[in-house]
Amino acid sequence: MAEFDETEAYNLLAEIPTESLPEQARILIRIGRLTQTQVARIVSHQSKSGLSFATAAIELGLLRREDVLAAMSRQYSYPILSGDSDSSQYSRELVVGHEPFGAPAEAIRSVRTSMVSTAIAQGTRSFAITAPRQGAGATFFAGNIALAFAQMSMPTLLVDANLRDPGVAEMFGISRNRDGLSTILRERDLRDIPIMPDVIPGLSLLTAGDVPPNPQELLSSAEFIALINNLERDFGVVIYDTSAAMEYADASIVVARVGAAIIVARQHETKFDDVSTLAQKFRASQCKFLGTVMNAY
Repeated sequence: MAEFDETEAYNLLAEIPTESLPEQARILIRIGRLTQTQVARIVSHQSKSGLSFATAAIELGLLRREDVLAAMSRQYSYPILSGDSDSSQYSRELVVGHEPFGAPAEAIRSVRTSMVSTAIAQGTRSFAITAPRQGAGATFFAGNIALAFAQMSMPTLLVDANLRDPGVAEMFGISRNRDGLSTILRERDLRDIPIMPDVIPGLSLLTAGDVPPNPQELLSSAEFIALINNLERDFGVVIYDTSAAMEYADASIVVARVGAAIIVARQHETKFDDVSTLAQKFRASQCKFLGTVMNAY
């Protein structure tokens, strides 16, 4: 690597108006991730190598990839988790937040695009996510597709309707010992819904609350139907995570009330017959069955 000439670099930097620096560079200076000396080194290396500012900074070891992602998040108001001081509270399973340019995130955005161009374009904005059996990754997909919609600046709500083994609270680093869906259904009171707004910009949560002894009865109630209507009125997209549909009737109840469903199957583990049986059951209930997501992660 060429030796750094500080005087030459400062002279070069002085010739570049601050407003001409990439916005990412100005953000990184403003938030204290880069000093003027470091910027001078980066600009010097950039002029000799032809690299972008961010790539030159990473190559010099002055920035981490996470720093660049944090700057991009501020620049484009795009909620990502890497580089965020609170990112450690979120499960690494939230790949569209932690690794927004990785293959898993790109695959989830591809599913989001299909949902936007089909179901959402036709007016469907609430979706139940389920799997035939536990371990397929329904909560993984529900959390990530919800965050992917939030990244579109679409007000999104993720509801944990898995009242058997809820996992959304843990995924987002939130205590399970708080009021949630089971609380309002048990108390039959929709006046004060314990939604956690903008846990991540654009993404709100309604966790499951305490695990009740009678989840089927709660999810079959008139209050749950009213809640679904209220939430769809207040949010652009509502995602419902559910329990395993071949193990409990809860998921079928949620799907019937929400009206649209996606099945998650784990590659090399979920049985084709289970998916086929579940898909036929949803179609027979007049639900909009949007298809199956094959989870390879």
